[in-house]
Amino acid sequence: MREKVTRQAILQISEKIVNQEGYEALTLARVAKALEIKTPSLYNHISSLNDLRKALALHALKQLYHEIMTAAVGKSGEEALKAIGFAYIHLMKDNPGLYSATLSALDPQDTEINQMSSDTIAIILRVLEPYHLSEEKAIHFVRGLRALSYGFSTLERQGGFNIDVPLNESISIAFDIFIKGMIATLKK
Repeated sequence: MREKVTRQAILQISEKIVNQEGYEALTLARVAKALEIKTPSLYNHISSLNDLRKALALHALKQLYHEIMTAAVGKSGEEALKAIGFAYIHLMKDNPGLYSATLSALDPQDTEINQMSSDTIAIILRVLEPYHLSEEKAIHFVRGLRALSYGFSTLERQGGFNIDVPLNESISIAFDIFIKGMIATLKK
């Protein structure tokens, strides 16, 4: 017997679909099939595929916020920044489809998405405060950290690190170089 269909159940199965099959696999028909219901039954809980994608993106952003906050707690400076970078990598690696939901073409005017994104970035900006960077320079740092994390997680997921050298050590060294280099460059 199948479980009762709720908005939360739809979100959970959607997360499973995007993580296993990719973000592009998320369709209402695919979700309905996984829940063993007819597609029109989904409309009792969601208004559209865009509504579902927005809910999934918000869920992903909340998870990212939590992971980054947890990584930064009790740390400061370079240690906190490195921990945040590793948190990004772990979330992207463990939940690739869910992370893709944060990158999807959602409404750029959506206040909920924008607020959650801003709250997440604010954690990193707070860690950067002791470096006295301008807001623009701090955003350059955030973008670089995110891009470096994304690169490592993507390459690892696609089997791009087959040399017998500890990957976490490579990541740690790259973060050290990036953090020290960016701080030195941006403080000029």
